[in-house]
Amino acid sequence: MNTSRPNIFSIFIFLIAIFACGGTARAEPGNALNRGPIVNLAADGIAHLYLRPAFELDGSHTKEEIVAAFQKLVDQYARAKTPYLFLNVNYQRTIYQSDVWDSYWSLPDPDRQVSEWPRRAWMAHRAGVDPIAVCVARCREVQISPWVSVRMNDTHYITDPAKSSTFWQMHPEFRRGKGNAAYDFAHQEVRDHYLALVEELLQRYDCDGVELDWMRFPNHFRPNQEKSGRRYLNEFMRRAKQLAQKAAKKRGHPVKIAARIPATLEAGVALGMDGVTWVREGSADILILSGVWRPTDTDIPIEKWREQIGSVKHKYLLAAASDLWIQSASGGQLMKDDLETQRGFTAAMLDRGADLIYLFNHFNTNDFRLQLRADDGKTTVRDENQELLHAAGRMRAALAGSRRHVLSFHDPAPPGVRPRLPASVTSGQPISFRLHTGPQPTRGRAIVRIGLAQNTGVKQTRLSVRMNKAACRPLADLHAPPSIPLKPLPGGGVPHVAYVAERVLQFEAPLKFVRRGANQIEVTLQQSPPQKIVWLEVFIKPNR
Repeated sequence: MNTSRPNIFSIFIFLIAIFACGGTARAEPGNALNRGPIVNLAADGIAHLYLRPAFELDGSHTKEEIVAAFQKLVDQYARAKTPYLFLNVNYQRTIYQSDVWDSYWSLPDPDRQVSEWPRRAWMAHRAGVDPIAVCVARCREVQISPWVSVRMNDTHYITDPAKSSTFWQMHPEFRRGKGNAAYDFAHQEVRDHYLALVEELLQRYDCDGVELDWMRFPNHFRPNQEKSGRRYLNEFMRRAKQLAQKAAKKRGHPVKIAARIPATLEAGVALGMDGVTWVREGSADILILSGVWRPTDTDIPIEKWREQIGSVKHKYLLAAASDLWIQSASGGQLMKDDLETQRGFTAAMLDRGADLIYLFNHFNTNDFRLQLRADDGKTTVRDENQELLHAAGRMRAALAGSRRHVLSFHDPAPPGVRPRLPASVTSGQPISFRLHTGPQPTRGRAIVRIGLAQNTGVKQTRLSVRMNKAACRPLADLHAPPSIPLKPLPGGGVPHVAYVAERVLQFEAPLKFVRRGANQIEVTLQQSPPQKIVWLEVFIKPNR
């Protein structure tokens, strides 16, 4: 008996319910839109990370074992009740056997030339397995909406002839500049190259939509040609929408277009990406508002996007994108997104009106395993992956535990806008910051944390802090608990907030003065040598 149809029907009902509320609904606790995140699975994550050690590079595993490995990849998201999976199929080549693009094994001697993570995709292909087809089918079985995702100008491995596209290699005239530059989308040939891939994906896979990831990477025109180039991307989006409509007729269900673009309108337009026009014209059904990579942008102006888009008859969604890394100061210390920062991001973004939360670079479960050291010196591991997936996009889950709201910065930045941190603070000269913290807390504690860089007198420095003009009570400095060993994370991040700066000062804000949404935090240096602020966050703990 065919059991897939009820699952597919459930997904369509879910999508219809979401899109029925798309343009006007405000995400509040308990809102029906708070059903979990969109998760983007990168091509290397699909082909490599989750299959280790499911099959090795010698090709010794059976087709059935490889299929089971890909199904297991999807199943972990089903356990977390993740509503959307966006399956990335490409960098400059594809991880499936494409008829219109190079695959990673489109080489004279693939068995010798294909290495590293693409080799696992090659092994799957040799065994007769299409990883995207398996994942899409499994999504249908477990009631996850499957989408495919296209990176629109990715330059990973661009100097490696075995991983860069032969189209790119053969046509340096289509690049943004000399050498290893990305494509220039002012060329019709480049746009046609990507549209051919979009069309193939929509015709090959029974997906609910395709994501056009304009943030991998966001430079699509020669310098100073972005304004004139806007018309080319507008045209591309229209043509992609037509391909989606064609696929919808074939499949008998809606097929949508999502676009990942800069978090601010101004930064997007300056780079040729006019998300407002795309929504107004109906070319984009979901706008995913995002930073490039690090840090996660914690100040995505959802309300401004709504205002600029205005009233439209068709339905659309705005998704706020969280990346793996958190950073307060440009060039400052990094932390990985964890359960507390994801709760904070979800609470703030849904409260500002985002319909969905989007997770990028969250495909490696090892990134969410926290090392803990017991009293006897033995190290244990706490895995936050499932909890984080559950908290992302669900307001109730975000408010149920401790959350951290970290001041970060826009990347790409709007013209004329610079990061607030690092910032110098001098004696008697207050400096103010604005930070969104989501729904107003009604119980527990709100603690302002300020990280100071190494500097003369930093250990003796005294600050005074006010939140919304109310004085905050000084607390003891923040120190990492002994259970968390200081072990730098891959990529250079630190495992605890206490390590983000030379000294992390703490101040408790009167709870009744913590507003819903934006809060003003004023920092004043008492008599002391000037200091440099490199980190700022508000920690909200619902229970004392």
